[in-house]
Amino acid sequence: MREALHDIQNEQLAQKVIEIFKQNISENARSHISEAEFQTLAQIVREALSLEMTEAAEMVDKLEKQLREKAVHLDLDL
Repeated sequence: MREALHDIQNEQLAQKVIEIFKQNISENARSHISEAEFQTLAQIVREALSLEMTEAAEMVDKLEKQLREKAVHLDLDL
């Protein structure tokens, strides 16, 4: 369920990025980029967001493990 929520959020963010990108390029430039190409860009953005989320989750897992190890050491010292 949490993964589905992240997918929806990533999709919304990707579409927002595409809309902002479209607003920031000239009309002439927009006319040379197809909707399929914009969707390819959105897919790249989604994949980048997913990779960042995975890396952040791994960092949290590592930190949790370190904190648990520290807690065990503290318990032994008492």
